[in-house]
Amino acid sequence: MELETRDLQTLAEIGFCAVSMGNMLPARTIFEGLAAARPGHEAPRMGLAMSHYMVNEFEAAEDILRSLMRDKPDFRLAGVHLALCLILANRKDEAAPLLQEAQNYKDPLFSAMVEELLGMVK
Repeated sequence: MELETRDLQTLAEIGFCAVSMGNMLPARTIFEGLAAARPGHEAPRMGLAMSHYMVNEFEAAEDILRSLMRDKPDFRLAGVHLALCLILANRKDEAAPLLQEAQNYKDPLFSAMVEELLGMVK
């Protein structure tokens, strides 16, 4: 049975809600299942990365985000989340170039988050 796009979106939303509520085990179970069903999709990998950096597992999150950036260079959100991960890991000097690059995107989706994160690296 193939996972429909709508189902993937719904399950990903549930996974992101679980991350935001601190329920990492169910979130990871959801995202790992989605990654198996749709290996090339960004959402499961983003969710897994978030589930790691939210509990200070920065190396695991960084590995996932850097891999995602290599595989999907046009998926700019991964770089912004990598910057957040680096800030949380107290590696602000490494986050700054990612955020400066993100400022060039001129995308309202990123603008507020990037500006907020830039304020954290200064």
